[in-house]
Amino acid sequence: MLCSKILVAYDGSDQAEKALLKAVELAKLNEQIEILVLHVVSPSAPYTGYEYIPSPDIIELVMKQGSKTLQQAEKVLAGIPNKWNKALHKGYPAETILDYAKTSGCDLIVIGSRGLSGLKELFLGSVSHNVVQHSPVPVLVVK
Repeated sequence: MLCSKILVAYDGSDQAEKALLKAVELAKLNEQIEILVLHVVSPSAPYTGYEYIPSPDIIELVMKQGSKTLQQAEKVLAGIPNKWNKALHKGYPAETILDYAKTSGCDLIVIGSRGLSGLKELFLGSVSHNVVQHSPVPVLVVK
């Protein structure tokens, strides 16, 4: 068997949607393959790197939005015979994805490529790049 448990890093973007569809395609090869979909809510302000402690109201709002994002994935997963599950976590995306993959026993991570290039990639990095660099299991980056 190619793998037994696929983790899909999912943020609702077009790239994440493509990653989810690729994971479903792989899972259809064997009904024993399980899909786990993870959405991570980050504690940092986008692109600044500054960490802040949001108010409980903001945390609740962001978590509700995360749940809505995962509902998009549910629509795709509802039509497959494979076992699947979804999870919503707070943390730094790459680190949280890697930790979740390890604790869940995933043997493949599927993630979308953000498509940064040049200086943006150098200075900002990307979640997919960090996951690829630090993952102990194979990572499939979908463009």
